[in-house]
Amino acid sequence: MSNEIVAARDLLHEIVERINAGQTFSDIHLEQDAPAMLKTPRGWQQLDPRPVAREEMLPILRGIDPDWEDKIVEGAIDRPMVLSSCRLRCNVYRLSCGEKVAVSIRRLPLQPLALDKTGLPHYAKTLLEASKGIILVTGPTGSGKTTTIAAMLEHLNATRNAHIITIEEPIEYQLGRRQSIISQKEVPTDTASFSAGLREALRQKPDILMVGEIRDFDTADTVLHAGESGHLVLATMHTSSAMSAVTKLLAFFSPEQRAQRAATLANALLGIIYQSLLPTESGDEFVLASEMIFNHNQQAAPYIVDPAKTHLMAEFLRRKEDNLSRGLNEVLAQLVARKTVNPKDAMRAAYNRLELHDMLNSMR
Repeated sequence: MSNEIVAARDLLHEIVERINAGQTFSDIHLEQDAPAMLKTPRGWQQLDPRPVAREEMLPILRGIDPDWEDKIVEGAIDRPMVLSSCRLRCNVYRLSCGEKVAVSIRRLPLQPLALDKTGLPHYAKTLLEASKGIILVTGPTGSGKTTTIAAMLEHLNATRNAHIITIEEPIEYQLGRRQSIISQKEVPTDTASFSAGLREALRQKPDILMVGEIRDFDTADTVLHAGESGHLVLATMHTSSAMSAVTKLLAFFSPEQRAQRAATLANALLGIIYQSLLPTESGDEFVLASEMIFNHNQQAAPYIVDPAKTHLMAEFLRRKEDNLSRGLNEVLAQLVARKTVNPKDAMRAAYNRLELHDMLNSMR
């Protein structure tokens, strides 16, 4: 029998080593009795083929929350963990009828990106010149919405003397004071919910509000009220296009309320940014593709107020009357033409694949 002692596996050290090696990945998945996985631009790949034992996960679990074992009985735990080179947004949960534990980890930089480093066009910052109104950042999970919002807030923090209040679950970027006062509130630690935090914030002298996600009637109603009453409001939503953010937001209201709320939104909306992350042609990095609706001079208002005209928004984007609004397929076609992304990945990111297919064929 061998007397060799196997050294205890240090999972956190393995993760830090991979981060320091410069590999691009957005997420880490740790699951008891399965290999640790990294989400790269080309999909999930193993950190190491060895299955992760429960005992090997304990240092990370205790680092996320010393009382994780008691708290996880009531539900998943959302907590940040700060490393020397990045922040980790961690979600701990049970599976297999409570017999196993898993951790979903999102990797974030320590400091927000500069707005011109996000991949958005330079003129996106014109949305932030307004003193009041609503800016929606939308897209699927993992599309960089948090990164974009943080970059916007940091731009405002650096250029405006204001009181910025954020309601987040959890707090993902720690924003320090520059020109502005920053008050970051976490759900459920600092406030019970997004809607409760937003209502409380309106009594705390804010100039700028950020809502981590609009997910219910109360939050949607308060966002519209805040945007209409003189605040600059930034919020995220999970949607499949820029215009579907309008229909999803208005769907929180009853049919009797919808017309009035549509008028409020049409008046208060500054713009909508829908975004998607694609792998580059090489597969080594992510690249941002964004669809943008600007409501300068109420140009988009007719498509918001009248549900019968909503479908015409696609034509409005194609016409590019304001030289600012643009459709997703236009951006995807440009990325393919520059050989930044390959056509198959562009087609996967499109929500109107038939139109993009025709656009790509016409480029050949």
